[in-house]
Amino acid sequence: MLDAHADAPLPWGAVISKELEIVGSHGMAAADYPELLAMVADGRLDPRRLIGRVVTLDDAPAELAAMDSLVAPMAGLVVAKVP
Repeated sequence: MLDAHADAPLPWGAVISKELEIVGSHGMAAADYPELLAMVADGRLDPRRLIGRVVTLDDAPAELAAMDSLVAPMAGLVVAKVP
């Protein structure tokens, strides 16, 4: 449940008049973390499958800039490896 201060400062007039759709997500509840981590530990869930490729930290700025592109270069997350 969101608290009373969870307000979305959006231009609601434009959203309504242009019949726009607002889509968002909310993180997983902390109470569910033990089950998630158990699934990772016993191999039922492999978060490595979400990683598309690993880049160096020096390449991270270019990767972030590429996220502005309307065409995604590949599926999966790009992860910067910290030395």
